[in-house]
Parts: sequence; C-alpha cells; structure tokens
Amino acid sequence: MNLWCVIPAQNEERTIAHVIGQCLAAGSTKVLVVCNGTSDRTLELAQIYPDERVTTFWEPEPLGIDVPRAIGALIAYRNGADGILFCDGDLSGSLVTHLSSLLATIAWGYDLSLTECYPRGLPYGGMAGWVVKARLDLNRAIGRQDLGAALMSHGPSCISRQFMESVPYQALAIPPLAQALAAQQGLSVRIGASLAHELLGSRERRGSHPEQIADLIIGDCILAKSVFNGYLPARCAGKRAYIGLDNTRRWDLLKYHSDRIIAQTEPL
Repeated sequence: MNLWCVIPAQNEERTIAHVIGQCLAAGSTKVLVVCNGTSDRTLELAQIYPDERVTTFWEPEPLGIDVPRAIGALIAYRNGADGILFCDGDLSGSLVTHLSSLLATIAWGYDLSLTECYPRGLPYGGMAGWVVKARLDLNRAIGRQDLGAALMSHGPSCISRQFMESVPYQALAIPPLAQALAAQQGLSVRIGASLAHELLGSRERRGSHPEQIADLIIGDCILAKSVFNGYLPARCAGKRAYIGLDNTRRWDLLKYHSDRIIAQTEPL
C-alpha cells in the first residue's frame, strides 16, 4: 500500500529528524514535511535527511494551525496515497509502534483512525477538563459516544483514500469538523491505537499558547457540532466566542497552494 506520513513543522529543528525517523520506521512509504513560517533549520534538516522517501513542502509564511495537514493531505492524495498519517513535528516520544498500528488500520478498512490519549482516565479539572468536555460533547452529538474524547486534534491520526474522496480536504484544517463530516458520511471512524498524552513528548508551550489552543479546540468542536446539525459554522456558546488561534489559519494560502497542487498533478 502507498502510505504517506504528513508532518506539519514550524521551527522544529530539535525534533524533526526524530519524527521523520519514527514515521519511516513505522512503515510509511513517503514522508512529507510541510515546513511553513520557519526561521530555524527545520527545512534544511528535512531536505538533507538521508532517505529518498522524505520530501518537503515549503511556504515562507506561517500557514496557521492545522492548515499544513490539509495541504499535505492533498499532495499525498494527488500522488496516489492509500492512507495518510498525520504526526506533529514537535514530538520526541518513542512512537514507532503507535504509528505502525495506526497505519495498519488502513488495511483493516478504517477511514479515520484516532489516538486515544487518555487511556488511564480523562482529566476533569481546569482548562484540560473544559477541552475534554467539548470533545465528549462533539462525539456524543455526532452519535459516536464510543469514541470518548478521541479527537483528530490530539495525537497522531490516519485517514484513508476513501476519507479524502468523501470529506472536503479543506475540512482537515479544522480537524473536529473533518471528524464530524466523516461520521456524517458513514465512514469507518474508530480508535486505532492508544498512547498516553505524556508519552507523545510534545514540546512544552509557554505563555498564553496553551490557553489559546484550548480555546481553539473548544471552538472547533462547537463549530463541528453546529455544521453536523445543519446550522452555520458558529464558534459561540452562551455569550462567549471561542476563537483561540483560529484567526491564524491562512485560508488564502490554502486556496493558493491547493489550486497549484491540483493544476500540477493529474487526477488518478
């Protein structure tokens, strides 16, 4: 099978070689590093990685949260990928077994394979608790309580070619929306592997970033639930709008690059 791994990366020189190596060892046919807005050696390290299966996409401006996965998925799809694994470029954990398990689910007929990041129980306090509640609410709203709090936004995930042919690739820039649309289309959405959050080895973020990410995911879940139910894509609950980093998403660059990718590749 033609199994691609898409690695969004911005200023990840410390971990990018590690993540590439983990994805290759897991069985990826091709690894695509979507390098954007980088001011360090991330692009250089990806380009000189000593394996011909590694390729890069470069955008000098930051694409914003999750947009790189949409661009990477489109490139992979247009190049015949049977499955596409998403893995963030800032991870430092031992991921080979986990990523290999996710890739294997494509052969089993999964269309969206998710990571269970809380195998020892869900957090219910503080900011993490609010995010988990939004995730649980979304999966309940789309009729998939069995997924618990599993979400494309958290941990590696894998999609099938059928997913790309059923869900607009643009939705991958808002992962909870893509997950809701996959369920709506009757695709096989399942938990494919389990790995505790702390074992991912995500880069520690400081300042307001964690709060902005929490706001973003909550807003994405609200939006996904609204669209699933046939309403406008609202990010509001009560009197509050959950924006977070949503305004960093460069929809203009997504369209620009997508048009070029489609024009430069033959439909399969």
